[in-house]
Amino acid sequence: MNRILIGSDNDKISVIKDNTVIININSDTNILIKDNLFNRYTFNVSNANLNVLIISDNMDDVVYDINVNKGNLFFNNIAYNSKNVMLNANLDAKDSNIVVHNCVITSKKVKYTVNINHNKMLTNSNVYNNGVTKEEGSILFDVYSYVPNKSKNCNVNQNSKIITLNDTNENRINPVLLIDEFECNAKHAAFIGNFNKDELFYLMSRGLNKKESMNLLINGLLIGTLDICFNEKELLKKKLNNEWR
Repeated sequence: MNRILIGSDNDKISVIKDNTVIININSDTNILIKDNLFNRYTFNVSNANLNVLIISDNMDDVVYDINVNKGNLFFNNIAYNSKNVMLNANLDAKDSNIVVHNCVITSKKVKYTVNINHNKMLTNSNVYNNGVTKEEGSILFDVYSYVPNKSKNCNVNQNSKIITLNDTNENRINPVLLIDEFECNAKHAAFIGNFNKDELFYLMSRGLNKKESMNLLINGLLIGTLDICFNEKELLKKKLNNEWR
């Protein structure tokens, strides 16, 4: 299934209201958001699968509001120097699921906030934040998962990683699990540091130099994790290699 570029001539699914792009999805859909002028998007998913790929470059103060009423949303965001980005997701019916792949590379100070609300039982969320900092860059990941009382049998997962290619010590990850229900599976993981020396050694022992090994690890961290097709990953790798090395 081809992607629909939001804002293009082929875009028949979005409307603009009060400077917000509203996208209502009730059938399986792939969406691409790239170089758009709007700073707020609302996705309403009802009994469908939605795969979103967002490519942002120096886009600031962007908010993504997501409402899933039985269905699956795969949210893939790769951001270059974009700061003050917020994602608010509501899982409003049983069998509502969201997977977030938030991939960031920056030479600036940036902040990303993710709020996931498990408003009904039998809902699932997986949030993966991966970041790389260089030059004067630093990343703050704030991740909040809410499970109220009576939202039974929810699965909540947070996993955040920041790789530092500079000397900054301002990177932070704040994983917050606000759980008010005993019958719930919830976990989080957080890492800030450099690539594992054993990984670098293994790649260099296979004939790659240090720069090639680092590039491969960065591509794997930022691009390899996205829930998109092979061709899209190759195009993103090309942009990453050409503009950010």
